[in-house]
Amino acid sequence: MTGGVAPDLKALVRSRVRAAAVAAGWGEVVPAEAAIVVELPREFAHGDLACPVAFALAKAVRRPPVEVATALKAHLAADASVERVEIAGGGYLNFFLGDEVWAGILGGIERAGSAWGTGASLAGERILVEFVSANPTGPLVVVNARAASFGDALCRCLEAAGATVEREYYVNDAGAQVRNLALSVEARWRELRGEPFEIPKDGYQGDYIRDLARAARDRLGEDLLNADPEDRIRRLMEFSVAEMLARHRSDLEALRVGFDAFFHEKRLHEEGQVARALADLEAKGEVFEKDGAKWFRATAHGDEKDRVLIKGDGKPTYTLPDVAYHRQKFSRGFTRLIDIVGADHQVEMATLRAALQVLGEPVERFEVVITQFVTLKRGTETVKMSKRSGDIVLLAELVEEVGPDAARFLFVLRAPSSHLEFDMDLAKATTMDNPVYYVQYAYARLCSVLEHSTAEGLGAPAAADGQPSRLTEPEARLLLRKLARWPLIVEKAALTRAPHLVAHELTELAQAVHQFYSQCRVVGAPAPELARARLALVAAARQTISNGLALLGVTAPEHM
Repeated sequence: MTGGVAPDLKALVRSRVRAAAVAAGWGEVVPAEAAIVVELPREFAHGDLACPVAFALAKAVRRPPVEVATALKAHLAADASVERVEIAGGGYLNFFLGDEVWAGILGGIERAGSAWGTGASLAGERILVEFVSANPTGPLVVVNARAASFGDALCRCLEAAGATVEREYYVNDAGAQVRNLALSVEARWRELRGEPFEIPKDGYQGDYIRDLARAARDRLGEDLLNADPEDRIRRLMEFSVAEMLARHRSDLEALRVGFDAFFHEKRLHEEGQVARALADLEAKGEVFEKDGAKWFRATAHGDEKDRVLIKGDGKPTYTLPDVAYHRQKFSRGFTRLIDIVGADHQVEMATLRAALQVLGEPVERFEVVITQFVTLKRGTETVKMSKRSGDIVLLAELVEEVGPDAARFLFVLRAPSSHLEFDMDLAKATTMDNPVYYVQYAYARLCSVLEHSTAEGLGAPAAADGQPSRLTEPEARLLLRKLARWPLIVEKAALTRAPHLVAHELTELAQAVHQFYSQCRVVGAPAPELARARLALVAAARQTISNGLALLGVTAPEHM
């Protein structure tokens, strides 16, 4: 997990469990080491690591899990690496690790530095993550901020687990919505000239349309309004999409989110990929005509109703270009595709998956993560409108008010499947109630301890001084145990697509730091050796929090 810089805790438990099973006479049925499950207990009272192998062996050896666990425990001798093993939960083997492991952890953190927590569980994977992908017909809003924060944090976790990750933003720059954007801009342009104007029925009304109209007038010139209507609309479409996309990128950069590629839907149409997707689905017998439209037989694949691919006016719905787009993604050789979409796209994703399966694409390598909605609050009151846009709250406004650190941390703190209430007042608070402030303050405290220790002549911290036998206080031992599990948390966050686990662990680690700080003095410790041991622990905690905040795209300030 950690490239050999610290003990591989899972490997340690797996090797011992397998050896115990062999000693108990179950060598033929025990899983290979790599297949033995090792988990993190929910509470430290239940050990540092837990292994449910007894449940897997019970059927094969025809004995209850607790008897299997008891037999295995008899062959798990305590030593410097494993202090003891206990049985719990009807058959779990709970491992309490020893000082040899803790000393190795401190040394591993020191050697790894900013790489502490990284691993190789996803080495060889090439993953394309598509997220945000907001229509270029309006500004980015709060729900986009959640998708952006979550998506970028997930990408960082995947990279920490050894994957090669590419971030992609899909630009819907074809279809009726973009044409309506251009017509809306033209209408506002004519309004600026004092001419009669009419916003299209499905047009866009926000003040940003007036901004686009002014920009179009200044950069494209007044003569454009006298050009051939289709040429005028085409140029306004191109201009408006480019302008909105530039604003999207600027807003996302303020949130510290960037993309490797922006893929334009228009390209799919120009290259004939949308037409080919339709033809291939028709060839499979999965398309039928009704009411002048072409439909995908979605009910044949578990959907509650069939879905329109081509409307009566001959124009495609979102589904067909999405099918073409994901076929194109697969053609680029990624081992896995991950789409992060809002809850309102859940049905579309099911239809997309069914169509891709019909076309023979490896849908087992396609994942969809659904992010739920966001409600903005100021204390107990819901924020219903924006100061500048009227009926929506813009991503840019949010970041301007609370800052990118608070926005990113709080958006990732809850699982994407949960509805999120974002408290604007809490996000700005410089109190311990604010989770991001709480974690950053813990980091600043650790920096302060290191600064004061240097001023007092204790010198630079060294892991060799951090002998666990000297770190006997409960607060010191808890902090040490929290540090030891960090690579396992990062790995789990990557494998389960759950960067909120990193945010949760950081808050718990910060709590352990604050408790240690209040109970275990470094400068002024009873003995120099104890001061040095505690100093090594402080340095390891500072590195771990720094690495964790980096995974979430949040800064680690040395002073607050």
